[in-house]
Amino acid sequence: MIKFMIPYPPTKAGKTAWNKRYGLNAYYAGKHHQVRKKDAQELHTIAWAAMKQAMVRKKMVTGPVEVRFYWDDNLDVDNHAVIGKAVVDAMKGYLLPEDNRKWVRKVSHEFWDGGAILVEVREYEKNTDLYL
Repeated sequence: MIKFMIPYPPTKAGKTAWNKRYGLNAYYAGKHHQVRKKDAQELHTIAWAAMKQAMVRKKMVTGPVEVRFYWDDNLDVDNHAVIGKAVVDAMKGYLLPEDNRKWVRKVSHEFWDGGAILVEVREYEKNTDLYL
């Protein structure tokens, strides 16, 4: 398993601004495509820095994975899609050969009380109970 953490801004006001900027609601509100592109670039840079900080080696996985996100903020769990997508995109060429269904079979979003965003990349294990 590969783990790394992405810190939130250190202040309550900073975290609120982060949520407002990167939460899915901002995109539904009609955020301009150039602003979305800038957001994605910044989130990629943040993810790369977090992986380097955690000493995650730049090495491609050899089989399909699942990516688990653990959030500690005030957004609804389904409001993290933009950040999650940007982080998975940042893993392309660093950990993932691609982010298609051959390599990323599952993404989940959960809450925790860790004070940061925890990202886990695990070997994918097919749950046969889901395929009746």
